[in-house]
Amino acid sequence: MGSENTRKYVFDEIHGYIILDPLMRDLVDTPPVQRLRRVKQLSQAWYVFPGAVHTRFSHSLGVMKLAEKITDKLINDGILSKDDRDLLRCAALLHDVGHTPYSHALEYVFYSRYGINHEELSYMIINEEPHIKEVLSNHGLSSNEIAKIVTGTHEEPAFNNLLNGDLDVDRLDYLPRDALHTGVRYGLIDLERIIQTITLDDEGYVAVHPKAIHAVESFYVSRLHMYRSVYYHKTITGYQLLLAAIYEMILFEREVKSLLEPFTSLEGIRKSVREGSICVWDDFLVGGVLNVVLARKLGSEILRELIKAYINRRGYKAFYNHISFKQEQGITSSEIDKLNRISKTLLTRGVNAYTFRTYTESVPIISSEKEVRILSNAKSTKISELEDSIIKSLPRYMEIVRIYALPALEEIIKNL
Repeated sequence: MGSENTRKYVFDEIHGYIILDPLMRDLVDTPPVQRLRRVKQLSQAWYVFPGAVHTRFSHSLGVMKLAEKITDKLINDGILSKDDRDLLRCAALLHDVGHTPYSHALEYVFYSRYGINHEELSYMIINEEPHIKEVLSNHGLSSNEIAKIVTGTHEEPAFNNLLNGDLDVDRLDYLPRDALHTGVRYGLIDLERIIQTITLDDEGYVAVHPKAIHAVESFYVSRLHMYRSVYYHKTITGYQLLLAAIYEMILFEREVKSLLEPFTSLEGIRKSVREGSICVWDDFLVGGVLNVVLARKLGSEILRELIKAYINRRGYKAFYNHISFKQEQGITSSEIDKLNRISKTLLTRGVNAYTFRTYTESVPIISSEKEVRILSNAKSTKISELEDSIIKSLPRYMEIVRIYALPALEEIIKNL
């Protein structure tokens, strides 16, 4: 970074130079935001795409930059006021501040145990972490109002839609960023065209002018391809599930649980937030604990076996992989029955429950409430309702059903 008149400049691989004014500089310098330098954007994607080691920090800066550009456009168009600018920029920068180490991989653990996701953890950090609270207070901003924008619960629908819609600043950054670092070209979108034409309709929904409809269609199709080739890639998902299983095991093994405390319970995490020590909960901490367990031969033999499988890339393999596209959400009962039958059979044969995993996911491709609108003659229409748009023909959901297991179980599973 370099400085000039209290401003700092960061060069970003997607957006070029990002200028940090005093407000953004002070927020970026807080320990919780600096922690994001040590949290990978795509968790275990580097197991498949070696270049996918970019971080939540660079992504957060990019989202802030896009929020700034779009907000400035909407202010110039008379749609938003200048008072909205700092709220939206802060919310954009802090939108991922609550991500667990390795992003979504460990979020699964805390959601399944405590029903809390990274958006809710972000809400907690923005409202309760002392460094962030101090910066926002010093600049005359409401932490609670910013936290509501991040979680999509703000009283102003436009704020929620700009950060939590189908075509929001989050997705507009991560698609091209993840495409660049994975080398998968499907995520390329006409970003400038979208920014030039983006607006809000009378209800606060994100809309674009008809001349940008092809750019929006490309965005939806690109996102669908990235879902298939990167975000829900069977091998990447397998390593996310394996790391989650390891973390869960550590929570039940007293000898090694202390190595991860206080990040072993929701109460412990909340305490670390209030004390300002959440910043040490990162990829380095979790990865270091795994190495310590192996080096000192701590914990159970099955825990060490799973850790070895993880670090040596001998992890879960997808022995069953079924993907379908549907207009309605829901995994078929026959698929659920199949997973339950196989799980029960493996357990009755004495197979350890941590050596295999069943996985189902219903991924929304088009969100009815958050769908992009096309604005024409002061009237907006959902893009999927336009007769001449290909989005009308896209499925609404991608359904995924998989069975994962360590390679040693291959023969057993094939014979089921």
